[in-house]
Amino acid sequence: MNGTRLTFIILCISIFVKSYGQLENYKHQFVNPLRIEQSLSGNFGEPRSRHFHTGLDYRTWADGKDVVAIADGYVYRVLVSPWGYGMAIYMNHPSGHTSVYGHLSKFTPEIEKFVTDLQYKNHSFAIDTVLPQDMFTFKRGETIAYSGNTGFSEGPHLHFEIRETDTEHPLNPLETVYHIKDDKKPEITKLFVYPLSEKSIVDGSNYRKEYKLEKSNGVYTYKNSMGIGGPVGIGLAYVDRMTGTTNRYGAKTVKLYLDNELIYHSEVSELDFEKQRCKNSVFDYDCYLNDKLHVHKLFVEPNNDLKIFPYLVNDGEFYIPDGSNGHVKIEVYDYAGNVSEVEINLSGRDACYDNIVQSKNLLEWDKSYMLAEEECRVEIDSAVLFTDEKIEFKKVKEGKYSSVYKVGEENIPQKKDFLISFYLDDEFLSLADKMFVVREREGKFRYINPIRSQRYISASSSYFGQFYLWVDTIAPKIKPKNISQNRNMSNNSYIEVEIEDNFSGINQFDMYINDVWVLGQYDPRKHQLRYYFDDKMPKADSYKLNVVVTDNCNNVGIYEVDFRY
Repeated sequence: MNGTRLTFIILCISIFVKSYGQLENYKHQFVNPLRIEQSLSGNFGEPRSRHFHTGLDYRTWADGKDVVAIADGYVYRVLVSPWGYGMAIYMNHPSGHTSVYGHLSKFTPEIEKFVTDLQYKNHSFAIDTVLPQDMFTFKRGETIAYSGNTGFSEGPHLHFEIRETDTEHPLNPLETVYHIKDDKKPEITKLFVYPLSEKSIVDGSNYRKEYKLEKSNGVYTYKNSMGIGGPVGIGLAYVDRMTGTTNRYGAKTVKLYLDNELIYHSEVSELDFEKQRCKNSVFDYDCYLNDKLHVHKLFVEPNNDLKIFPYLVNDGEFYIPDGSNGHVKIEVYDYAGNVSEVEINLSGRDACYDNIVQSKNLLEWDKSYMLAEEECRVEIDSAVLFTDEKIEFKKVKEGKYSSVYKVGEENIPQKKDFLISFYLDDEFLSLADKMFVVREREGKFRYINPIRSQRYISASSSYFGQFYLWVDTIAPKIKPKNISQNRNMSNNSYIEVEIEDNFSGINQFDMYINDVWVLGQYDPRKHQLRYYFDDKMPKADSYKLNVVVTDNCNNVGIYEVDFRY
């Protein structure tokens, strides 16, 4: 074991002990963030599409439930956004912790007034502001807001976090602070064995092998011995469940033993937002992308620096000498301490040294590359890949504004974006301000925010795949929902229009009454833009509504209508 890895292991252990101890000390000081029965739809650390979940999702079943301060403290940040946490409050506490409450429907009246005034001052629905300590203070258990379904939310619930204030690292509050009844063990579904070199074999193959496990006497097993040669790693598909619900959750701890020696230990007790994309190195991205299956890889790739590994031997990789046998035991713990076990037998084989074909286009994870072909170039620096990967770069076909280029495979995860650039032909220079890079998948295209520089249109992409240039010259669509020419709106509490852009997407939206800006509240899930009548509306004998929507290519849609009130 080298010095760098040993230092990394010691650091991980210290972080785990620190974060666990921090919250354990405050178990009796923090109250629940809701006054209703505690039921979770999501737990800390469970794998999502490209990140680990950083908090607890509490079911509320409806909007408007009281959300309370878990301890004495002050509101230091207020957020309103159509995306992410939607409406959210961040509170700092004397203990050195920050509590976060997301997807709210509204704030307390004094905060609500402050937020509305700021929105009108900035002429913006979205705000993100830091507050002085003495502006809004609350005692433990006092109502600070009301639950909702705003932002990226699939149903009424409260997203709740406890963070370490100094680092802003989310900490696991389950069991250390809050107890949720759970007597169900994690469920193991499949086991995978990965050949980790071009010479490695798994039951005669140099490709990942999948095994269906059977449960016998409480232990998951595979009936036959698996033959391996060369270095390999283990992957495990599992879900956890809790008493009284069918939801799927993540596990807290996974340990792998080879012949009774611990060689891999992961523990999700503290997370770092800057390292969230390492999730797709910890879990097999190909299995998630193609099968929606979260497979935990019980080995650590070289550029995965996520600090959730208290102990590792050779990064979890191992081999069984030819003619020898090995025994693997895996333990999967949930946050209540329930544990499931897996036991398998392995037999050593000769590694496959014959007919080894070196991979072409193999990019080493710790080196930087520039790939170029005709009008397209790709820049991949040393922070992009988690491990060495075969990255194929080629022109696939001709296109309308550029050729279509393939860069790598979609199932290769990225730690950081790479840069792709297209050179503009003379005939398209006049369209440069409407042009952007597209990533296409399964016949659908995704807009990527362009970087325009001289004759190049560039974009930073979080995914590999197929790319080309496209143009958006079509303005966003605006459709009235409850208003029409000269309609009397005095019996309505709001004006609603539907806004949509099918190409580059909506960038800005504004509503005006008699040329005075009013607060439009946007819900992108419903394409809904609403103005709720308030005291900011100008007083007049007649009224004209003007809605202006701009997309990401600066195309502008306008809707005007006269109404009575």
